[in-house]
Amino acid sequence: MSRGHRLPAASGLAELLDRLITLDPPLNGMGSGAVSPGGLPGLYRAARQQAGHPLADGAADRLLRRVRAGDRLLLTTGLVAPGIPRGETDGPAGAVALARALILGRRVRVVLVTESSAVPVLEGAADALAASEGDRARWRADLTVLAFPCDPQAATVEARRLWRGLQPSALVSVEKLGPNAKGVIHNMQGRDVTATQARTDRLFPLARRAGALTVGIGDRGNEIGLGGLLPRAGRCACPCAGSIACVIRAEVPVVAFSSNWGAYGVAAAMAARLGHPGLLHQPRSEARMLRRMVRAGAVDGITGRRAPTVDGGSLPLQTAIVGLLGALVTLGFGPPGRKHPHRTLK
Repeated sequence: MSRGHRLPAASGLAELLDRLITLDPPLNGMGSGAVSPGGLPGLYRAARQQAGHPLADGAADRLLRRVRAGDRLLLTTGLVAPGIPRGETDGPAGAVALARALILGRRVRVVLVTESSAVPVLEGAADALAASEGDRARWRADLTVLAFPCDPQAATVEARRLWRGLQPSALVSVEKLGPNAKGVIHNMQGRDVTATQARTDRLFPLARRAGALTVGIGDRGNEIGLGGLLPRAGRCACPCAGSIACVIRAEVPVVAFSSNWGAYGVAAAMAARLGHPGLLHQPRSEARMLRRMVRAGAVDGITGRRAPTVDGGSLPLQTAIVGLLGALVTLGFGPPGRKHPHRTLK
């Protein structure tokens, strides 16, 4: 095992990270079975069977192995729809936090692409995170947020242009809806939201041809990267009469209760593997990010309210998850000055 992929940590940390990010609290009467009859447990089992190992740590491991200092990475997030004109709180916070972890942990440059109306939300999240962590000079300039077209033809042209210019070593999707087998994109209620989505799915064939690593983080199975995980997904509520499930596959899928939690789990695993707990943001930073996003126009994707909540989960729940992930990361380091044997995260 090469340097940077071992850590002082309690055995089983990878399993604990997955257990935490897949907690399934019942919120507002909306369970995780909205898309899949098996709900979150069924979706996780399918992803775990495909991966053969814990998901968050598996993604962290692959990213650390494939990404080198000076590389460029592409991330995508965003869900714009009627009633959600500037996007939701799930996805952007996770994408920004993961971008920060990658920049600090691997000294890379990240381009984050989304719908044009969601750009202020992502910029606000990044600025709030940098201010709260007090490390703006160390990473903020290496994160660029760009608008991406919703028109499929324009998106194809832009995808090719962007890929040629960046030549990224990895492409990561966080809560980005993708098309079903008929080319239609659905939200979790099965409604057709194709027209308002930035068509960043056009980047994935380019990544496969270039041999770049692809990671897909989602929570319902209608997101880019989770293709093939919902063979029994329910029918949609639109004229296409197809499945809600996205067909775009990623080399590494990550499933969580919310996509933010999935991205935080990957950042936590990176922090543990690199022996750098600061790669995962603090609970107070989570609160500042969400509040700043709401001021910029983001809403909770389930409740539709402009409130610092995520998929119906309260702000204290979001900060608690970040705090628990951070506690798990630091478990293996113990008191200052204490030495620990290096063991792989498994």
